[in-house]
Amino acid sequence: PARRQHPRAGDDPRSLAAARVLHHRPQRLGRLGGRAKTGFSGYGGGRRRGGARHRGARRRDRSRPASRPGSRVRLRRPRTGRRGRGRRCRGELVASADVVVIGAGHNGLACACYLARAGLEVTVLEAGAEPGGCIHTLDLPDGRGRLEIGAYEHGGIRASGVAADLELESRFGLRFHMRDELVLSPCDDGSALAFHKSLDRTVEGLSEVVGPSEADSYRRFAEWGEAAAAVLTQADSGPPPTLRELAALADVSLGAEGQRLVQSLLASASNLTAGMLDDERLRATLEHWAAHSQQPPSDPGTGAGAILFASFHGSPAARPAGGSRSTVTALVRCLEHAGGTLRCDAPVDRVEVSGGRAVAVEAAGERYEAARAVVSAVDAKRLFERMVDPGAVPAALREELRRVHVGRQNVSELKVDAVIESLPEVPGPAGYERSLLLSPNTSTDIEGSFREIALGRVPDRGPLMIAFPSTLDDDWAPDGRAVIWLSTFVPWRLAEGPWDEAALERASDHAWKLAERVLGSEMRPVERRLTGPPEWVERHGNPAANPNHVEMSIDQLLAFRPSPSLSHYRTPLEGLFLTGAGTHPGGGVTGAPGRNAAAVVMAELGMRRKGSRVRSQLALLRDAARAARSLRKAA
Repeated sequence: PARRQHPRAGDDPRSLAAARVLHHRPQRLGRLGGRAKTGFSGYGGGRRRGGARHRGARRRDRSRPASRPGSRVRLRRPRTGRRGRGRRCRGELVASADVVVIGAGHNGLACACYLARAGLEVTVLEAGAEPGGCIHTLDLPDGRGRLEIGAYEHGGIRASGVAADLELESRFGLRFHMRDELVLSPCDDGSALAFHKSLDRTVEGLSEVVGPSEADSYRRFAEWGEAAAAVLTQADSGPPPTLRELAALADVSLGAEGQRLVQSLLASASNLTAGMLDDERLRATLEHWAAHSQQPPSDPGTGAGAILFASFHGSPAARPAGGSRSTVTALVRCLEHAGGTLRCDAPVDRVEVSGGRAVAVEAAGERYEAARAVVSAVDAKRLFERMVDPGAVPAALREELRRVHVGRQNVSELKVDAVIESLPEVPGPAGYERSLLLSPNTSTDIEGSFREIALGRVPDRGPLMIAFPSTLDDDWAPDGRAVIWLSTFVPWRLAEGPWDEAALERASDHAWKLAERVLGSEMRPVERRLTGPPEWVERHGNPAANPNHVEMSIDQLLAFRPSPSLSHYRTPLEGLFLTGAGTHPGGGVTGAPGRNAAAVVMAELGMRRKGSRVRSQLALLRDAARAARSLRKAA
């Protein structure tokens, strides 16, 4: 376990504060948590030569858990015979594994991969017919095309290091289309703001649209954002820091600018951008990115999203070749190569608790013994309110879960995916038809849209996200046709009534006409697929159809996500852990919640390797140095 730094005479208090962050040791609330246990920002696998178990490496006897001085592991798992076959017990099929993971979204799969590669037997249970959660690529019958239903920008799983850790590209077939054209923001007046990998090219292009002075203001914000984002990256790489610890880390990394970062994180994206920029079109683009988490840009805490957008320069954007399912396929291959098992059509009904410990999971009429841990990748409210016996949930946790909120902002998502006769002309520089299009128009429009949504009304000028997957892969549509990916925000609860088929058609037609107006071209759909709030719930089961499990509001971020006593991937029940978008650092296709949770599970099981803490701390120091360099450049 990492040791706390105790103050000594002459110590620099700022250095001590940073040390406390690097040696972060999360505490859990009162009886909810028992004794404090150590967090972990790396992972200790059963790997050699950088992680992969090389052929010929001797496996340990899994009939007994690893033990060492200080290990908390006390259970023995009965032998089950051939791996993955299960066993019969009183006429009921009982599958046994070291770890059972609930949910095969990308975070659940990433967590399972880390654990399986560490030498644990892992079974993943998925309620749906296929893995992926919010990530879904649909093949239309008879070769009529392919549609991208869910999240499509997957650069986060590369930036987080998860793709490299799990060798998804080098070993398991994942390939990315990299592009330098990051984002295009077309506006109703015919102008378009182009954001390139190169900050210089971005500023040059913005100068022609918003003027040299405003473009230079964006440059200064982007250079400062790069330094600020380096600090945020450190906070994503392990159990979440408290606001006090984040402030200390920012103070050490950024010096006098540290307080500015903390203030910006607490600010709304609307206020933050208004204090830096004048042009409403430019401000709206940053606000739209901040609102991507289904939070109004006027909400406190959304300033982080605007900072992250401005920090994107310097790295290309990435989409998986063949569609988002390629990421899921690579994760499944990684899991199975490490000996793990995935079982679909296995909705979990119950997590069995005995003696205050999670010992088994019941799904689709079968019982799966978990000899060492259960990891839930579904949201905490569903887990404790529907799956765990009420008598096993501490009263204090029940009260805390009542304060966890989702859907209160009434924000949800509408997707329109279609094969169209041809690719429309996209305004702006050549090549940006390959980029992600954000079209909020102006800051007045996007802020007004969320006010309309709060009242249950589909906004007249809602913000649009548009992509054309067929510009990067030739096989998305036959006969010279194209594929469009169109998303907009809509109310979770309509004031006019339920989300029936007629309401879905009306909202989709409105979004389609708005997209045609923005692009300046008529689009003729050949085949169309609509996904509204009810369809999202059917797909992934998240409350209020929210892909982030719980709202990404300021009171549910960092050490408050999803709640204070559940924020470090542990729960009050021994052997039961949390991962997924409802845990730190939140939504997006990064795999970071899965990696972080796996690290905590392995630390709890006494599997953490000696060098892992040193490596993780060196990584944090490297990021801090990077932030300092960026700050000097911004100055």
